[in-house]
Amino acid sequence: MAHIHDARWWVRCSILLGLLILGACAPRTGPSDARLAAIQEIQKSLELPEAPVEFIENGHMINSPSGDLEVAVYQDSEGRVFSVHLASNRVVEIDARNLLENLPADAPSLTLEALREKAMRFFAATIPNFERLKSTWQYEEGQKGDNYFFNWYAPMQAGDLNRPFAQIALHKSGLLFAFYNTLSLNE
Repeated sequence: MAHIHDARWWVRCSILLGLLILGACAPRTGPSDARLAAIQEIQKSLELPEAPVEFIENGHMINSPSGDLEVAVYQDSEGRVFSVHLASNRVVEIDARNLLENLPADAPSLTLEALREKAMRFFAATIPNFERLKSTWQYEEGQKGDNYFFNWYAPMQAGDLNRPFAQIALHKSGLLFAFYNTLSLNE
């Protein structure tokens, strides 16, 4: 009888050990309702189509202040790639450069002032306390061909590899093809 009891104990221990090993090997993160809600919110804030998204992988944002910010990467049905910071569930990057390939060469153009106004509206919609905080940051804008870049930079912190920044990149037609925001990570 003692041998049967010992055998059951070993079976239970083996099952428990197997469950612990499976739990340790399982992915640390994946799709979450909070991350999906963050993507849906930014789709609204940036006037993007509310296209369904699919979890792709966990990764790192190399141009974040640390150079190694952990993110969950999603892609929408139109090809936009969203990176969501794992700890805060904030969208820190949108890469939609692939959408530029489909724009006609004769796409209608907005004025620089109209593009700037759109970028500032997007900053205000996606950065908490933007109007109050922007006076503490450095503003820059630039242009490469038909693409316009509107950037805000915070001072570099000790130990950081990159300055915290926010960028809205717009095609002359008004299409948003890139978004970055590492300014809001410390709030």
